[in-house]
Amino acid sequence: MQCTMESVSDVCARLWDLDHNRLKKGKDYRIKLTGNRLFSFVNREKMENIPTYRAFLELLDFYEAETSEPKEETERQYDLSRAFLNRCLETDVMKEAHSFLLSRDLVRQSYKKDFKELLYELWFELQPRPSGDGTERSAFEHVFVGETRNGLVLGFHNWVQLYDEERLGNLNYKRHRPQACDNRIITIDFTWNNNNKTFGSFFLGTSPEFELAIYTVCFLAGDENETTVILGNKPATILTNAYRVNGQNQIGACYPKFEKPERKDVHVPIDHEELIIPIDVEDTDHPRQRQKRKCCNCTIL
Repeated sequence: MQCTMESVSDVCARLWDLDHNRLKKGKDYRIKLTGNRLFSFVNREKMENIPTYRAFLELLDFYEAETSEPKEETERQYDLSRAFLNRCLETDVMKEAHSFLLSRDLVRQSYKKDFKELLYELWFELQPRPSGDGTERSAFEHVFVGETRNGLVLGFHNWVQLYDEERLGNLNYKRHRPQACDNRIITIDFTWNNNNKTFGSFFLGTSPEFELAIYTVCFLAGDENETTVILGNKPATILTNAYRVNGQNQIGACYPKFEKPERKDVHVPIDHEELIIPIDVEDTDHPRQRQKRKCCNCTIL
């Protein structure tokens, strides 16, 4: 059954409402749009007392940003990624994502076994890089952690990682893009270990499980590269770029984008580096053309 965009937007709105672990701006975190630090306060104690955040923070430490470095998943990293998924699967937001995908025959009924395996395959299995340079990375590494190459930051679209790297002194905030910001989404320029990022888009305050859930839903059931959703009664766009590996779609990049305003003279920037995804050398189809594929014996569009 083909999903309608209305149904995808509806479930994304429910995911937003079910994100009970979202931190509240002004109470749990504060940002400052001037200076070289974005976060003036984050309630880290509260964050570390939430199981999904705690598991997420532990996992972030096991990644090497430089794309030229060979990647090999360690046993400890494997255990931490599984522990993170287990914590996410305990939340209402992930249960809602599974329920929706199951209703569209995109996943199997088994929640803690098959759905967890699907999440692991999509987000944590190492895949050849879209650049075709012979190295590997996982979707989680690109989207949630970030990578560096030739002085540029690639991916890196999670606000918790942004805060944590800024706290450690590894990241310098440069400026925000006011035409592409609101209380849910912020678009900024920054440097990370002397590597530059422009037009980096992030949710603000959202839980790791919410981001994992909404990106998974939009990748599997959304409108090709861009899915228009309603979050907090306001429109936004979720970008989920795919690329092909051995005939199967893999997650290339995921991030939120502030919905374009009606004024034609207002420019909303796009993270262009994420959109240039080369065609898999083993596949002649365009990487953004979704193809039905089998994963855990279920059909994925």
